[in-house]
Amino acid sequence: MDLWRRLTNSNREAPRQADTSSRCVAESASVSHDFVLVNYSQIRDLPVNEAVTSGHFTVGGHDWFISFYPGGWSTTRYSQGEKEGPGYAAASVCLRRQATTVVIVKARITIGLVDRHGTMANTRTSDADHFYASEISPTFPGFVCRSKLTSRRYLVDDCLTIRCVLTVIKPRTEGTTAAPAAAAPLPDMLRHLQRMLEDGKGADVTINVGGRAFRAHRCVLAARSPVFDAELFGPMKRKDAERVEVHDMDPAVFELLLHFIYTDSLPGDGEGCGVAVTQHLLVAADRYAVDKLKEACDVKLRRSLDVRTVATTLALAEQHHCPLLRDACVTFMSSSRKVLADVLATNGFRHLTASIPLENLTESLP
Repeated sequence: MDLWRRLTNSNREAPRQADTSSRCVAESASVSHDFVLVNYSQIRDLPVNEAVTSGHFTVGGHDWFISFYPGGWSTTRYSQGEKEGPGYAAASVCLRRQATTVVIVKARITIGLVDRHGTMANTRTSDADHFYASEISPTFPGFVCRSKLTSRRYLVDDCLTIRCVLTVIKPRTEGTTAAPAAAAPLPDMLRHLQRMLEDGKGADVTINVGGRAFRAHRCVLAARSPVFDAELFGPMKRKDAERVEVHDMDPAVFELLLHFIYTDSLPGDGEGCGVAVTQHLLVAADRYAVDKLKEACDVKLRRSLDVRTVATTLALAEQHHCPLLRDACVTFMSSSRKVLADVLATNGFRHLTASIPLENLTESLP
């Protein structure tokens, strides 16, 4: 059976596509809360199971509070491996009880002490679990060894700070929808055009640049560049339309221009193009009216201004009508006296004054 029939004919053994679908989206909200115990020495000897509580804080639309047991918690019903006994203080993060409704919330808790440098240490983290407003037993019965609570690392001016990071998890189920008949394929026209450029099939024009010959397709060049359109099909059409000579351009720069014409991109998204190459590419893009490439070069040069290249970039901006690039160069040069002095000492500035009348340049600088 050929490929077309395998793609179009039904197959009893193939898995059947679902007619409908729905999604569960897990959304979350997090809040950090500090519970500061002032004059800790006055509460550190509270009896077992006696707590001090924080103010309420809201997470995920519910009110919560921290309970801290300086004397520990007495029950032995701990999770496997949990520390216990009078040597440990306990802590709990509690869901505030509502008067008329039973509240169950799924949440994850990280709790710890804040040291004198403001860093959260001695942390304990719970699994994502369901919390009930009526629950009494501590979330962390073996929160911290009591001897640590009086160390200079955590006790600052008789103040102890407990930090809680609470994340409420809300699963949300979206409505059932009809599934599409088939997933739309991703566009691959530009990939095909790049392959056409690389393998040269159907090429009907040869472009000579600095001793290198590039094979291309006249219809693609004309569609992407009005200058090529005029040279190959319009009033500027050459007698030998199958051969074009390009002067005053580096072959590597023309290769980048040609790649952009076919693929609307540069190799590696242009990451390998330094400032000098980008400057030459801007000139090439302006010469052949490839406006999108010219704009991309303009943006990259504005982000790459430095003392060594700003003068030559300003000259290009003036010569090739790039007002945003020109303004960015002037702003950079006039940002400080030192920057301006360093720019004036470069060879690029001497090139700039040779291409732009000095009176025009001094009017630009504040």
